[in-house]
Amino acid sequence: FLTEKEFQSLKSGLDECIQNIIFSELGIHTDSFDLNNYHHVVKNDDDHYKVVSKTRDLFPEDFNFPIGEIIPKFESLLGFGLTDVNIDNGEKLHIIVRINRPHSTDYNPPHKDIYEGVDGEGKIPKIINLWIPICGVTPLSSLPIVPKSHLLPENQVFRTLEGGVVGGKKYRVRMVKEWNGNNELTRPVVNYGGVLFFSSHLIHGLAINEEKDKTRVSLEFRLCKKD
Repeated sequence: FLTEKEFQSLKSGLDECIQNIIFSELGIHTDSFDLNNYHHVVKNDDDHYKVVSKTRDLFPEDFNFPIGEIIPKFESLLGFGLTDVNIDNGEKLHIIVRINRPHSTDYNPPHKDIYEGVDGEGKIPKIINLWIPICGVTPLSSLPIVPKSHLLPENQVFRTLEGGVVGGKKYRVRMVKEWNGNNELTRPVVNYGGVLFFSSHLIHGLAINEEKDKTRVSLEFRLCKKD
């Protein structure tokens, strides 16, 4: 959905955005910063968590790339109207820059995005997920999904009712432990300039970055279907 020039503009804008956050939160300034080498600049968990506390809650004005202007491209690809405003409460939907360091726990366990709304408010929102690779995305680091899991009846999905625990670490999302008798995920190929659309009913997560020396960065956000 992006030309090479548009993608490079988005990537350079994110480099600058994260560099500014690193400076404001940690007082670290580095010349010629590149997100691939993020883990060489932010070297411990405490500093990383300070950065991601900001990167998980961004909005279009935080980027030098016109995020809002590409929504019509998504609408054309999907065939229905979209909005970045939550149709239930009128709030602007935030954007996440997901930063996943090599061999870290910077990921969520397998989950569905609908569960927070279902458990908390008894609502099933009409949401589409978008996952855009920015750097460090390879067959060893891309986002795993469970193809067609959005079609499984819930009585075939075994999950927690609150944040899941993996390796002693507590996560916010409800963890799906097993589905239809198995727990295997697949890493789809998504090229730079491309976008992975998936239903908020789809099981995804456990995106372990198995690269030795590359930080994986992706842009993640959700859009609501217009009524």
